Amino acid sequence: MPTMSKQIEHLVALFHEKRNWLVLTHNDPDPDAIGAAFGMAVLLRHFRQKGQRVTIGYGGVLGRAENQAMVRALRLRMKRVERDDVAAYDGIVLVDCQPGVGNNLTDEALLPDVVIDHHPRVRLTSAVPLHDVRPSYGATSTIVAEYLQQAGVAWEHRVATALFYGIKTDTLGLARGATQADAEMYLHLHQYVEQRIVAQIERAPLPRRYFQVLADALHSATIYGDIIIVDVHIVHRPDIISELADMFLRLEGINWSIVIGQFDETLAISVRTSSPELRAGQLVRRAVGARGSAGGHSVMAAGRIPLEGRDPVAERARLHRRFLELLGAERRRGRALLQREI
Repeated sequence: MPTMSKQIEHLVALFHEKRNWLVLTHNDPDPDAIGAAFGMAVLLRHFRQKGQRVTIGYGGVLGRAENQAMVRALRLRMKRVERDDVAAYDGIVLVDCQPGVGNNLTDEALLPDVVIDHHPRVRLTSAVPLHDVRPSYGATSTIVAEYLQQAGVAWEHRVATALFYGIKTDTLGLARGATQADAEMYLHLHQYVEQRIVAQIERAPLPRRYFQVLADALHSATIYGDIIIVDVHIVHRPDIISELADMFLRLEGINWSIVIGQFDETLAISVRTSSPELRAGQLVRRAVGARGSAGGHSVMAAGRIPLEGRDPVAERARLHRRFLELLGAERRRGRALLQREI
């Protein structure tokens, strides 16, 4: 792999070849995607020539209260885009995801020019002119922050706060999947962070329907030994699935947290495990199979299945059984979290 300085030179050369650029996140962006996108936009604008434009875009929904608060508090300009909008840009930088994995608006027919990501590399990424994929890193924000540091871009508090918060959330404050590079950048950025803004983000007001979904999740949660499976039925935003998976993993005695829910005509799945050797990404890919898309890391993973006319209740039940089979727990007796043994 070329050195970082050569990667920046390659990036700048590609950037100067085209006029109208989109920095694109995955659908329903989380803080790491938001921070990495903002940092990349700052980097590109640092090298911008006359007439060049850089826009930050995302597909799906910016739903979680903390993510909305992050965008508001840092005064970030992010544009919701559809696939046709993406195709209209001259150049695309894809951050915190990769083409063709099903969680963003790019694929084989609409390849980005640049990919910056920390998830396991996929086949289609090899066709991208510039790709920097580091699965060992805990956050894409760390990679982008290294680019800014090596390019000599001054640390303005907004971009430092966005990148810091991206690293903080994706690594659980350096406790989950963080490398030495993540830790060093986290500590380096800390001196430039606006802590008042971080507090505003972390204490963002929650809407009433958040608690309605939480109540549904608590009453549907079923425990099978060290596994908890939660069917939240229909949700108002897809990213609440991952939020719940994080929460249920904190239940005493649980090593696997699996949450399934329906958003529009798609089933969303989020899996967390407390043991890296258990390989959450592999589990979700096997459970989803050819019905949808899936991916992730050893301790956290996600999947999506388009319903395409299938009965959502039957499909959620099938996934429930499939996860138990894959985890060797199909013979275990389930216990409702909030009720007596069933």
